[in-house]
Amino acid sequence: MPFLTVNEAKVYYEIDGSGPPLLLAMGLGGNSQVWAPIRRQMASKYQLVMYDMLGTGRSDKAENPHSRESLLHEVDAVLDHLKLERVLALGYSFGTSVMLNYAARSPERIAAIALVAGVYNVTPHARAFFDVQTELALKLTRGEYLKQAFLWLCSEGFFDRNPEFFERMLVFLERSPKNEEPFAGWKSFITAFDSDYRPTLKTVAAKVPVRIVHGSADKVSSIDKVRETAAMAEKVELEVVQGGGHMLPWDAPEPTIAALLGFFEKHDQSFKKV
Repeated sequence: MPFLTVNEAKVYYEIDGSGPPLLLAMGLGGNSQVWAPIRRQMASKYQLVMYDMLGTGRSDKAENPHSRESLLHEVDAVLDHLKLERVLALGYSFGTSVMLNYAARSPERIAAIALVAGVYNVTPHARAFFDVQTELALKLTRGEYLKQAFLWLCSEGFFDRNPEFFERMLVFLERSPKNEEPFAGWKSFITAFDSDYRPTLKTVAAKVPVRIVHGSADKVSSIDKVRETAAMAEKVELEVVQGGGHMLPWDAPEPTIAALLGFFEKHDQSFKKV
């Protein structure tokens, strides 16, 4: 399996597909398998670069709580290891904050950035939500935690459309790669959250094309708040997936893929096929 080294720790990464390079950053405490429902179609157009942040998936355990700087250092390490000077970028959930911070610091390395199901303003309600999820992640078994998590990660419409898929998805994720301490990510990553990403979004949008892709039924980050955020930053595109929940790659894969491909195809002309 492919690994690279960051501060003497191993970081797992995968390459799939061919075309302009597209770096993907997953959600809080997750791993690269979060991309499974959209991976095949995205890889038909782009060279996907997926990695497990330290403390998740197949990567080594994080020795210290994450910080903004440590997460950006991991991104640098992935791009430098693969000799990628410039990429398209896709962040999902917590990964949107990582990609936003990276684009703000190193805009010359990001050709365009798509932000899926992001949290842009960590309100007291959101902070309390993260605190409760941290406690549950540390106390429940992996299966128990996943069951309650999917009730707020996915939309009600998803369960109506896929009554049998809930259990199948749980089995799939139960078997997915996990670090030594399942869902320790909630505890180790929480220190890397900024309270307000709206100024960062505005800064990035002035230099890099940005599209927000968000579900209208997202229970973690409400669409009303996201509309307000997008309106504050000039040039930010907002694509709303009607009925989509927070876990858009699973909840509404087809409209999510369409929104992503439609955006990246406008900004990938500077890359040669590989």
